[in-house]
Amino acid sequence: MRRLLASTLFLARQPVFSTPLRQTAPPPSTTLSPQPTVQHASYTSSTGVRHSSMAAGEDKPKPFIVRFYGVEAAKDGEGRSLEDILRFEDNELEYHHDYIQVLFPLPEPSPINPDAPIIKKGTRTAFVENEELRKQLFRAFNHMANFYAFNVKGDAAAPVLEPKPDFRKLAQNTWLTRMDHNHLRITRIIRCLRVLGLEATAQAFHQALQDNAEGVSSRSLMYWERAATRSLHLPPSEDNENACGVAWLKPAED
Repeated sequence: MRRLLASTLFLARQPVFSTPLRQTAPPPSTTLSPQPTVQHASYTSSTGVRHSSMAAGEDKPKPFIVRFYGVEAAKDGEGRSLEDILRFEDNELEYHHDYIQVLFPLPEPSPINPDAPIIKKGTRTAFVENEELRKQLFRAFNHMANFYAFNVKGDAAAPVLEPKPDFRKLAQNTWLTRMDHNHLRITRIIRCLRVLGLEATAQAFHQALQDNAEGVSSRSLMYWERAATRSLHLPPSEDNENACGVAWLKPAED
């Protein structure tokens, strides 16, 4: 009985080959059915960000970050567009923790949220080459700068940040303290701005923080300094200056 069962299972696992049929040409009046159209396959990650796979020969889909900031107005895993997040009040900006990685993505995976969008080479290229994308990113920065008690004047190429009249009271509710989760956000914002082509905005923001950072820990100041001044291939969290970092962001050797 065991031998019979094993034989049956072996046969069941084998591929079934059918005898090829003799093919005949269709009569002249016969209309051949068109080939099926190959469609995009897609899946949704655990954060709800939709990803697409492609058939050979089709145009590569735009990265999510480009579609989020672009005319496509793509939505994040919570169903929010850029415009939705830019309508957040200060209390929403403070207590929601799942939007900052969408507004200001990084080239490094998040240890907290591995499904958060990541800046890749094509994303950086799109922002560097497209002024409208950079304008939208600057709008997102402006919204966060206001949250951190700065008024922003000018544009992304020459921004000016000025403390609000009630700056100290407002800033102490967000970042003007020794340690705060907003310090991590600020590091992220500075690095993201630089990677996506808003170097002048990143430097203006960093300078405004330095000028008004009384009471902030030296560790937080160190991370902001690294984010603002290091070669882009090295993340602020990397202590080894000789580390490989993000290879595609590494400057070309002379």
